[in-house]
Amino acid sequence: MSTTRSQERCPFRSPRDLFHDFVEVRGQDGLVYSKELHGWVLSRYDDIIQVLDQPDLFSSRPTVPDPPPQAQEMFRDKVPLRGTLIGIDNPDHDRLKLSVSSFFVPRRLQRFEPLIRKLANELIDEFVNLGTVNIKLHFALPLPLKTIAAVGLAFFGGHPDLATGSHEEKLQALFDLHAHCAELIQMRRDDRRDDLIMVMTDFKHLSMLPGLMLAGHETTTNLLSMGLAHLLHTGTYEKAQEDDASRAAALEELFRFESAITGMPRLVTKECTLAGQPLHEGDHLFVAYNSGSRDEKYFPRGDNLELHRMTTKQHLGFGRGVHACLGAPLARLLLRTELSVIKERLTDLRFVTPYSELEYLPIGEGRGLENLQVGWDLSQVTAKPLPQATTTRAWVSKVAKDIICFTLRAPSSEELPPWTPGSHIDIQVGELGWRQYSLCSSSSNNESWEISVLLESHGSGGSAFLHSTAFEGTDFLTRGPRNHFPLAEADQYIFIAGGIGITPIRLMLHDVKERGSQHHVYYLGSNRDSMAFVNEIEQLGTNATIHSSAELGRLDLSFLSKVDAATTKIYCCGPPQLNSAVEAICSTLPVGVLRVEKFVNDVILGSNMVNRLVEVKLARSGMVILVPPEKSILEVLNEQGAGIISTCQKGTCGTCEVQVLEGIPEHRDTVLTKEEKAQNRSMMVCVSRCMGSSLLLDF
Repeated sequence: MSTTRSQERCPFRSPRDLFHDFVEVRGQDGLVYSKELHGWVLSRYDDIIQVLDQPDLFSSRPTVPDPPPQAQEMFRDKVPLRGTLIGIDNPDHDRLKLSVSSFFVPRRLQRFEPLIRKLANELIDEFVNLGTVNIKLHFALPLPLKTIAAVGLAFFGGHPDLATGSHEEKLQALFDLHAHCAELIQMRRDDRRDDLIMVMTDFKHLSMLPGLMLAGHETTTNLLSMGLAHLLHTGTYEKAQEDDASRAAALEELFRFESAITGMPRLVTKECTLAGQPLHEGDHLFVAYNSGSRDEKYFPRGDNLELHRMTTKQHLGFGRGVHACLGAPLARLLLRTELSVIKERLTDLRFVTPYSELEYLPIGEGRGLENLQVGWDLSQVTAKPLPQATTTRAWVSKVAKDIICFTLRAPSSEELPPWTPGSHIDIQVGELGWRQYSLCSSSSNNESWEISVLLESHGSGGSAFLHSTAFEGTDFLTRGPRNHFPLAEADQYIFIAGGIGITPIRLMLHDVKERGSQHHVYYLGSNRDSMAFVNEIEQLGTNATIHSSAELGRLDLSFLSKVDAATTKIYCCGPPQLNSAVEAICSTLPVGVLRVEKFVNDVILGSNMVNRLVEVKLARSGMVILVPPEKSILEVLNEQGAGIISTCQKGTCGTCEVQVLEGIPEHRDTVLTKEEKAQNRSMMVCVSRCMGSSLLLDF
């Protein structure tokens, strides 16, 4: 260990004095060694960035200590030895993170906001009439756990408490938990659901689960309780709660002001010099995120809470680089929703325990309050709002062999949420969870939805459940609609529908017919008896080709490669073999001509692309900026005060997504799907650039 006696004194003993200690350490030359933090303390922003941007030189392995040799033998093939993602170095780290990063794109996570709101209201219902509560214990703590369960880690329910019992009981509980998780990962290969486990595929994914629990639970719990305390103490609570935009801005400043992560350890892998301090292989560092985010060099008045702070630098509240917090987008959504529900339900929120008497947890990697007791005005307690899911009542009809059409209406004759061609809804299928089905009725009718469900004998059970409950008047819970298969403007359309893939195409046909657009549909099936709405499609006359493979063999679709790409859009929905065949035929057509409805995300990482000078125009301000090769679009935009959030700055988290109005992005991220990249409607400005010379962004 490279240390000297004179450098060993660093207080870091009193949680209340933590930020005062950081101010003193930042003011000293070189690095300061702390016994309390078990390493050389990196307190300045520049030093922290230097370490986080060199994961090969500064390893994250000490974040999760290696188990003792006897435990390693016991864990073998049962529990991953590296117990969480933050303690895994490359190449495994990037492989595991990239496999799930697409799930955490903020735009995609937004579908869980109604569910989080429902869970938050249910918790508040339990104490709203009391007038006072320990809001950390009864709200900030259980809500992240419930959210994690709902979003995709529900398998933790019903398993033994790992923190109780004898050593042997804890160990067995750990084995049981991981065995259960491994079984669910295996099941998701066949049983597709709208959850996180669906994108996990192997044993090493088990190493991600503790980290996801921490990111979504402990840190979020502490962020809410500390954030509420600071807002109430500084008199900025009402200002922060004006609307969703003010809540989002306030949260970013709270993440900067006091993150739930004090810092993280790193291990030096070879000799180097940092801030003038010689370091040797095996030396330990403590990377103090909370100190870097208050560094006066980049955050003037850093010890003040300023809700509308403008800065060109990203705070370190969720870390940075390859080990940036994977769950940050979910934490942002959860916290923003929590604040909104608290504002709606708990009027005139105030301290019960004075701010000066609040106690912090001992100093360590995490940061949080012990408890937070608050009160509110009982005379203005508000009623519980509407639930997040819509109850719909079904009318059923058989439309083909093994295919039932469900007409869904709200029981109270309310109007259903609007939808567009290509949309789908989620429908609850008992204890199996939720399944997605395309809407196939006219979008001009806002009183009912139609979905058609094929009974799949070797499916995951969702279609069997719906077929077995297909009775007039049956009630279902539904969510949505959402649209990942939108119908774009074109002079003429070609539709390829295979089997049950006719469902989204049917609605598109209604739309283009009403518009008077030229169109032709090729409807493929094994035989007419198995083809839903075949008579209806046949009535299109010369605009439809009905093809039964049992009678006519395989349809030759090679003509698709010769369509007029300037005027034609091709839409395809069907089984994987059909989708793949159509993609192969259309591979020579310009990007965007073909759209395929499928559920696979193709990840492309353009790590070897050459940077060029890019001209970026901002539609809202009219500003034109030049992005030099050595800088990202994100950097230059934020230098102009854009304030775009980016947690990873590597194209893996999706937080910096910006809408593209003109120009073709050179996509280098790993979160947008192949189809989304082909649409060129948005880009991740932390890594992506431009195929041409300029871009027009909606900013």
